[in-house]
Amino acid sequence: MLSSFYIQLYKIVDDRSSDPIISWSKSSPNTFVVWDLKKLRRDILMKSSYGVLLGRNFTEFIANLRSHGFRSVLKGFGELEFEHDDFTRDFVTKKKKMVKAFSDKFDAQIKAIKCRFKSKKSSSSSSLIVEHLFP
Repeated sequence: MLSSFYIQLYKIVDDRSSDPIISWSKSSPNTFVVWDLKKLRRDILMKSSYGVLLGRNFTEFIANLRSHGFRSVLKGFGELEFEHDDFTRDFVTKKKKMVKAFSDKFDAQIKAIKCRFKSKKSSSSSSLIVEHLFP
């Protein structure tokens, strides 16, 4: 299951109204750029609904990015760009595929458990019959 950090970050990066502050990079579908650090702190991280998940300040935000597998992309001084192999513009599509794959795997596991249960049940019921025949 995807953490709410990824989902919240995706909403912010994908929101066209926040593009002057933070947006997808034009160079790669797996990176986003922080354009205005001051506004990121004030307008995004300081909002209680975002800050709780992303970090209340920039240091927490960076720590959360790193703990969720994001890497800094080396750019010029003062440029902040971050990448993650599974965090992309088509994240929603990937998310749906991941959920479907998880669901399919879960369904297969449930079927396997049911088969094992039926197998045990039928073998135990036949042993009961044998026990009744030969006390």
